[in-house]
Amino acid sequence: MKNIIKDLIKESLYKINKDKNISIENIEVNLCKDKKFGDFSSNVAMRYSHVYDAKPKVFAEEIIKGIKEDKNILKIEVAGPGFINFFVSKGSQFEIIETILDQEQKYGKNKIGSGVKVLIEFVSANPTGPLHVGHGRGAAFGDCLSNLLKENDYDVVKEYYVNDAGKQIDILTLSVLQRYHELIDENYKFEYQDLYKGDYVWDIAAEIHRNYGNDFFIKDLIKYTDKLVDHYILNIKNKFSDEKFKKIKDISVKFILENIKKTLNLSDINFDSWFLESSLVNNNNLKDIIDYLNKNNNTYTKDNAVWFKSKELGDEKDRVLIKENKDHTYLSTDIAYHKNKITRKFDRVINIWGADHHGYVPRINGAFNIFSEGKSELIILLVQFANLYRGKEKVSMSTRSGDFVTLEQLLKEVGKDATRFFYLARKSDQHMDFDIELAKSNDSNNPVYYIQYAHARICSIFKQLEENKMFFNYQKEHLELLSKEEELSIVKKLSSYPDVIKKSTEKYEPHLLTNYMRELAQEIHSYYNKFQILVEDEDLRNARLALMEASKNVLMNSSKIIGIKMPNKM
Repeated sequence: MKNIIKDLIKESLYKINKDKNISIENIEVNLCKDKKFGDFSSNVAMRYSHVYDAKPKVFAEEIIKGIKEDKNILKIEVAGPGFINFFVSKGSQFEIIETILDQEQKYGKNKIGSGVKVLIEFVSANPTGPLHVGHGRGAAFGDCLSNLLKENDYDVVKEYYVNDAGKQIDILTLSVLQRYHELIDENYKFEYQDLYKGDYVWDIAAEIHRNYGNDFFIKDLIKYTDKLVDHYILNIKNKFSDEKFKKIKDISVKFILENIKKTLNLSDINFDSWFLESSLVNNNNLKDIIDYLNKNNNTYTKDNAVWFKSKELGDEKDRVLIKENKDHTYLSTDIAYHKNKITRKFDRVINIWGADHHGYVPRINGAFNIFSEGKSELIILLVQFANLYRGKEKVSMSTRSGDFVTLEQLLKEVGKDATRFFYLARKSDQHMDFDIELAKSNDSNNPVYYIQYAHARICSIFKQLEENKMFFNYQKEHLELLSKEEELSIVKKLSSYPDVIKKSTEKYEPHLLTNYMRELAQEIHSYYNKFQILVEDEDLRNARLALMEASKNVLMNSSKIIGIKMPNKM
């Protein structure tokens, strides 16, 4: 119906002035929230009145005059400052049911992203420990956004950037080395200030000892410790051969990455690519970008360090790329990584970062624009933290001390469906409270249970149909028997689904889809509780079954995007 209205408006605009070319993609037609204003509304008169040198309300009247008669349109009115409201015939309202039953899993898909290559990077947690509940929100958001982009026909690659070459990895290596020595000799008692203390460090140390015995044992290791972690790292590197230090580092990173992949798999999140930071250092990418920035006057040397002129690009101050000791900073490898993304010829690059990285945005944006020269677009989306609660009690979180709830623990306790949905239920740039007890509950207060139960109820109707030896015989003309306000409300909600998919993608806001699912479930429950579906009147029964089948398809389609299952019974 929307497309019919758009065509009518487009044709009228052409009659008014053939020289003006307003594309049909730029003509907005939306469902009216309030029935008294009609079924559909367009703001085209207000949006383009200046192009036609007319006042919006007068222009709206002129557009209406140019719209030819159509059997689907009962009445057209101008409202407010220039909205054009359309009242459609009863039969045309039900065309959406026919469309859904015909398209099934294809309903809601569109082609707006056709031919556009997108790289979406998310999670990318340092491989220094297990994923915790804080990482879970970005993981669910990134995966759902990827699904939405695919639904709009974008060519999507999901990537995890592995920071395996920085100082934090050296600190992890020291942490494992100390635990390794404690396993060999219980007399070793180390300070753990600035080191990782989680149980997983013991697990890595135990695996090394199991496979390599005492090969990495350093007599009097405690003499090499230092309160300044940088000095401690240097002492151990000087004591160890490069090969031995790298061996412990590689084993530790591999152990944690395997754990991360296992956790993500529990949430049905799989990446197309795992990009290693170390590859940028090893294949001269890092040197190449520093040379390029030097030649283009984007750097300068001060205090024997190389600085990036990031302040000129919107950052609050300039940043170090190469330290005085010639070590690279995270910024230098991050710039090299984004340069690599550009060379892979993605039209759009999306980064999903934690909100604590907001200060990092200007410098990466600036560097990206230097290399992309407008050929690729960078979009950085920030995800706020999730606070974990058990009822009213807040769960404390401290990553370095090892005192945190892992994402794996949450998934196993709450389940994948509730975990994903709860993470997506609020706008990503807003703080959220994740209540474990609510997520585990089996009542209408739990939105996941509520939505899944709506689907199960529909399935139970069709099971009863079969048990009563009745059949669903769809006939389009029967749909006009759907005259109850609740039935028409569900039809309207189903009609809005494609718009929700499009809007959720364009705004990068998956919570619009979770909100939609809750609203549709509420409509279904209200209808189910008030009316009998399997009535004696065969024609009315088939009309109501068609409405329920269409609703089931939309619940199923939306659930696949969110990443939750729709059970047939509960």
